[in-house]
Amino acid sequence: MTRLEKRQSKYPETSTFHYHNANPKNRITGDCRIRAISVACEIPYNQVVMDLAKIHCETGYDQTANQGISILMEQYGWIKCKQPRKADNTKYTGEEFCRLIQRSRKPEWKRIMANIGGHHEVAIIDGKVWDTWDSTDGSIGNYWVKR
Repeated sequence: MTRLEKRQSKYPETSTFHYHNANPKNRITGDCRIRAISVACEIPYNQVVMDLAKIHCETGYDQTANQGISILMEQYGWIKCKQPRKADNTKYTGEEFCRLIQRSRKPEWKRIMANIGGHHEVAIIDGKVWDTWDSTDGSIGNYWVKR
């Protein structure tokens, strides 16, 4: 069994999770924001890296700083949405949010880049988290949708 197969068997496909590694070298590393932006925005991983580097050089914001990510997402034509809350003001888990997306069929929710679990970013495509590990038990934070 290859390393990739082992990883995929550790995080099997579910109704709200799809294993996907956008890293072109298939590395498992701390590049969640780059992977999430690449998948959600359908922009090659290395282009996202270059665009973030340009923002870093122009503004001084680190490539993982929220301000730099906000600038990049706005440049790509995405808008930031506040953390969704349930009627009782509690937070949605990633799994609950994915199920909400699957039920709603809102066109702007087809592709999302979201904060999950406080510090991790994921792409949510058609109501499934696309990532290298299943983080759907974390709380959904702010998220981005295409204008």
